This record gives sequence, structure tokens and C-alpha cells, in this order.
Amino acid sequence: MKINQNISAVIVNDQLLRNENSVAASVKRLSSGLKFNDAKDNPSGIAISFKMQAQINALNRASLNATDGTSMVETIDGAMGEMTEVLQRIRELCVQAANDTNMDEDREAIQQEIDALKEEVNRISSATEFNGKTLLDGSLDRRTYVTSMVTPPAGGAAEEKSMYDKISNVIISDEVQAGKYNVEIIEPAGHAAMVAKGDAANVQNNAISEEQEGIVCINGVSAHIKAGMSPEEVYAEIRNAGELGWVNVFVTDGTIEAVTEKNLDTQGYKKDESGYKFGSSLAFVSQNYGSDEDISITCDNEQLAQILGLDKAAGKNVTTDRVETKEYSFSKVGETDDPLPVIINTEPDAANAGKKVEADAAGTIYVNGAKAEITAGMSPQEAIEALIRACNSGDVVLNSNDFTASADYSFDKGIILSSASLGLNGKINITYDNEKLGDLFGFTKMTDPQVEEKTISVEYTAKAEGEDAQVSIKEVPAGGTAEEIRKEYTGQAVVKTDGNQVVITDKSGFEMSFEVRGDVASGGQMPDPADPDKIIDTVTQLITIEATDIGTLQLQIGANEGQELAVRVPVLNTKSLYMDDLNVRKKGGPDKGMDTMDKAIGIVTAARSLMGAYENRLDYVKSGLDATEEDMTTAISRLADVDMAAEMTEYTNSNVLTQASISVLSQANDLPQQVLSLLQG
Repeated sequence: MKINQNISAVIVNDQLLRNENSVAASVKRLSSGLKFNDAKDNPSGIAISFKMQAQINALNRASLNATDGTSMVETIDGAMGEMTEVLQRIRELCVQAANDTNMDEDREAIQQEIDALKEEVNRISSATEFNGKTLLDGSLDRRTYVTSMVTPPAGGAAEEKSMYDKISNVIISDEVQAGKYNVEIIEPAGHAAMVAKGDAANVQNNAISEEQEGIVCINGVSAHIKAGMSPEEVYAEIRNAGELGWVNVFVTDGTIEAVTEKNLDTQGYKKDESGYKFGSSLAFVSQNYGSDEDISITCDNEQLAQILGLDKAAGKNVTTDRVETKEYSFSKVGETDDPLPVIINTEPDAANAGKKVEADAAGTIYVNGAKAEITAGMSPQEAIEALIRACNSGDVVLNSNDFTASADYSFDKGIILSSASLGLNGKINITYDNEKLGDLFGFTKMTDPQVEEKTISVEYTAKAEGEDAQVSIKEVPAGGTAEEIRKEYTGQAVVKTDGNQVVITDKSGFEMSFEVRGDVASGGQMPDPADPDKIIDTVTQLITIEATDIGTLQLQIGANEGQELAVRVPVLNTKSLYMDDLNVRKKGGPDKGMDTMDKAIGIVTAARSLMGAYENRLDYVKSGLDATEEDMTTAISRLADVDMAAEMTEYTNSNVLTQASISVLSQANDLPQQVLSLLQG
């Protein structure tokens, strides 16, 4: 036996230390609930578990993001719902204004409410916010950039310049892929415009005389020019009628300049700020663009038309006409007391045989005041029967030796008209308003009595038409003449213009729309088809519209980078809904307003449907994220959570071993005492 080294105690102590460490590890696992609490416990396991935990935390946050996104989309949906209610009310007001039971002041009151509601539409667009972010002003829509090639005034290399001041209201569909799309503006849209050239030399008075009274009608709105009116009053009356007829009226010197930003609404005509006086020239310019916009002006007094210059109206796409309304008549009355009727014989033309009443021969015949309507397409029998009925009502007898019944009548046969009253009481007075109608019945060639021709009125008419924008997406290949669709589009691309609005559609739902300002095609530059690196001057303007994926609302709906949902919120205001010029006070305004509001409601409804689709998708996104988080939590639990029952067994085992080790160590420490007992013996 040895006393310098208590080997047994050392062995037992070492084992005791191991048992205590095992107990401590079990206690730590039992108290934390984790299989490993330190990296040394399971290096690979702790790395995996921490990575999974990061994923779980991110999924939880993404689910909350989806909830926040749903709240934002619901806010947008609610704002669009209110906007729809406003638009419905505006349409209802348009229907109300269309009823002719309304007076002008009634439509004025209706328009005041419409104007207020239009302001509300714009307020909803600019004031709808979520967490300080404006939602309906276009800031959450896809960005588009419009440029064109220009050369700086000082010369030098050509460079791109923004054209957003001339190409506006650009709207693209979701199917328009990010990229650059070239559009060639051949001609901008044009207002209908004309100038009535006054002549001061023809004006003698400073006020309208009774002979100069008349009505000037502008697009169906009448301006009553009365005797005694001063030049200022005449101008005000015509200007107000033009306003209600969608036409701007202003005084001009008749000269015209290139259409620029400063004179878009006057179509280049210079305004004469000195004011209107008789003999001044008046310009008439439609308030809107396009071939559907026209100006129709009539004046029923020849002298008034000359004062206003309507007899010399001129301009692009302007036509004028002078129409005389004539009346033809003949009459005969009894001259003696003899009991004889008044008799008149017509002299028809043999060339009229077999003819029907043609459109240019239709008209009205009055027999002693009784009316006979002779319409286009009537057969000779139908025409003579209408004339017989008028004769019977006018106390005149119609007969002839050439025919015995209306069925036998043709326009080459003569008519005998006899007064039913005799002697001095007998009379026949025939009046008709179409010379060719008189030819058919043989009235014009009579010598006894002689037909008299009388001019009843002269009407001046001037008409002007606007122009749609001319836009092309075709190009001419280098060295070729045949036009081809540009490579940015497919061969199925179609361009449609309506006034200054341009819509380009292509397959798969591609749609791009924009508005072209009237001065956009004042000359530009483009790459030379033969040498793309070279810039050449052009009469037309080549516009590049760059569509991007920038600007949409990006919702982080995943745990990793790039797992986003793009929510696109279109701009909604009176301009994008094309209702900013809605006015029910003007001629045809209510009908135009109803059509405009139908389109506006359709645009908002489509946008609202898109928001509903986003809401549904976000609901599914949240459900999917929650399910994934639950599954991953289960997975990390299997990996990192301790099995309490198994660990308790391990703890009990280690605890028993520790107690046993302590007991054995106590006995091992007693061994040196046994050696001392040997020495004492």
C-alpha cells in the first residue's frame, strides 16, 4: 500500500467530476428546454437552428408586412369607393341637366355642383394617404419617361431632352414591358379654327340698325343681334354664344404665327387687345382638339354677315356658303261680275314623263294658303293627290283633259286650276319654294299668269373642322420605301387617335395612351436610318417613351431578398379621367358629360377591381406565410428542443452516479488511514 499517491481517490475524483459535468449539462438543458445551449454542444446543429430561427422571424415580419399592405390597399379601395360615388353623382347631374325643362339658370346651378364635385375628385386624389404616403396621385404607379433628340441652340452634339411638357397623361398597362418605345408624331392635333375678316370700309354706323338685325348661330347656340347694340354688346353676345357652343371667340388682326406653347388655345392667331369695333376681324377656335370638333356658324342677315366678316370667313379646313331662300308665286283673280270661274292652265315639260319626285325637287306648295308637302320619292299619282287635297282646302278645283284620275297622271301632263268661287270672288294664288318643283308641275313656263320670283332671305354659313393627331409607329428601313412596324412592337400593333389622345394597342393586353400637345411636331431630330450614330433633322418629331418598373408600391412579403409584391396604383384625377372640361351649360354638354362619366366610372371601377385582386392575393400571401412559419417552427423544435423525459432520465442517472462517486471517494480517502493503523501495530 502507498501513501504518497492515493490513486483510488484520484480515479474516483475524476469520475465524480465527469458525473457533475453531466448533471450540470442536464440541468442546463432541462432549465432552457434546448438540446444545445452553447456552440460546443452541437456546432452544426446550432448553426442550422439559428439560420432557421432567422427565417422564422422574417416570415413573421413578412406576414405583418402583408397585413400592413392589406390595410393600405383597403384604404385605397375605400378612397376609390368614395370617388365612384362622386362620379355617379356627377353622371346623375348630367342626366338631370339634359332635360329641357331646365332653364339656363338651372343648368348654371347644376354646373356649380359639378365643379365642386370635380374639386372633390382631385382632393381625394391628392389627400388620400397611408402613413404619410400619398396613394392616388400617381406616385405609386409605374414611371414613364418621355424624351426626344435635340441639338442645343449653341450647336454641338445632339442630346436627349424631356418631352413631358408636350407629351402628357402617359398611361401604360401592366402588359407593357419595361423598355423604350418610339413614336413618330407626324402632325399634332388641331382645333377647328376660322377668322371672319371684317372690313371697316363697309361699316357706316356705330350701332346696329333695324336692317342689320339678325341671329348668329354658333354650334347651335343663338346670339340675337338687335337694333341699337353697340360693337361691345355685339361682341359680348357672340362671345357668350361661342362659349356655350364650345368655341373661343376673340378679336384678332388676322395674322397667324407658328403654334407654340403661348398660343395653343388660339391656334396661332394673334389677339388684338385694342378691343372689338365693327369691321374688326373675329377668330373662332374650338375649345377641344380633333376631327369630331367643328365650328358651324350661320347668319340670317346679309348685312350683319358683312359687318361681322362672316361672308369672308377663311382658315384651314374652312368652307363657306351663301344660301338664298327664294319663293315662287303666281296669282289670278276674277275681273268681272260674270258668273265665271278663274282658270289657269299649266305648261309641263314633255321630258318629265316617267319621273318621280327627286330629292332636289321636293318642297312645299300653298294653294290659297292650303299646304301640300311634296316629298322625295313620291310617284306622280301621290304628288297630284297631295296637290288635289290642298286645292280642295283652298277652294280651287283641279282637273285636266289629259288625265281623268290621279292614277293616269304623270308630270308631262297639263293641269287646269279653276276657282270654286265665281266672278270677282274667284281667286287662285299658288306659292312654292323650289323652282324644280314648279318645273315638275309645269308652273314655271306659264305666261298667263307670269311666275314671280322673290328672294325671302339670304343665309351665310361658315364651317371649320379640327384635326386628329397623326401618329405612326412605323419606320422606313435604310435604303427602302416600305413602312414596317418598329421592332419595339409586334406586327399586330395598332394606333388609334381621337383628337390629341393617342392609344397604341398590341397583342397580349399591351396598351399605351398619351396626349399630344398642339405644338409638339414643330420639327425635331432622329437617328439616321442609314447611320444610327448620326442625327438628322426631321419635319416630324420622334418621341421615345421609356416604360420602367420603377415607382410601384413594393410590399416585402417573403423572408428573403426579392420576395416582393408590386402593387400598382394608377393616378386618378379629373385629368386622367378626361373629365376636367365637363360642362353641362354648353351645347350638348349634358350628353357629352354622360359619355365622359361612363368612361370615368369604368376607369375607376377597373382600378378598384385591381385593388380587390391585390387584397385577395395578400390574404393568400399571409395564410401561406403563417403556414410556412408554423412548419418551420415545428422543424426547428425537432432540431433544437430537448426531450424532457429522456433528459430527465439522463439527469437522474448522472445524479445517482454523482452520489455514488461521492460515497466511493469518501471511502478512497480512508485508505491512507488504514496504512497508519498498520504502522501503529
